[in-house]
Amino acid sequence: MPANFTEEQRKVIRNSLLTIGYDLIREVGLKKMKVSLIAERAEIATGTFYHFFESKETYVSALIEEQEKVWKEQMISGVKSYGKLTLEQAVRIFRESFRKENNILMEFTLDDWVWLKSHRTKDGLFSKEHDELEVQQYLACIDGIRPDLDIRIIINFFKTIYSMAQNRDTFIDEVFETNVDMIFECIYNYMVIQDEK
Repeated sequence: MPANFTEEQRKVIRNSLLTIGYDLIREVGLKKMKVSLIAERAEIATGTFYHFFESKETYVSALIEEQEKVWKEQMISGVKSYGKLTLEQAVRIFRESFRKENNILMEFTLDDWVWLKSHRTKDGLFSKEHDELEVQQYLACIDGIRPDLDIRIIINFFKTIYSMAQNRDTFIDEVFETNVDMIFECIYNYMVIQDEK
């Protein structure tokens, strides 16, 4: 029997569940995050959780989709303000989206990535086609990109950053963000039209 919530109550509970998910990923990790723990933090019955999400997998999908929505809104906002974004503006937006406070994926451990990959491959999240389509959508909003750009190189740069984050505990923490900054500098230098350098 479905829970009787008003539309407003559903929205509040769903937003609360998403916020709790981001917090729990930071606290215990994605793999160890259990539905019962999510429900307990939200002060709802475990069964009520399933009125909002079919499973932990759909819940995690919603967490990632909400985050991607924010990134896309930032790009769209920039495009509405300036027309197409300059490469410099776009790289700055991308860089901000790779900060821990803005990107839950930067909090994932290697165990979390293994869990995600084993539970999300059926929807194409880790496919080459998915990655290329997503990057092409972003690139369509940017001016000043070299015409012979190979988007696979950009994708691998992004994946390099995520690989670093998975193993963050093996890096020197005080300069980790500087290393990421340097990768974005490489991304910019690779993407820019050569005579604009």
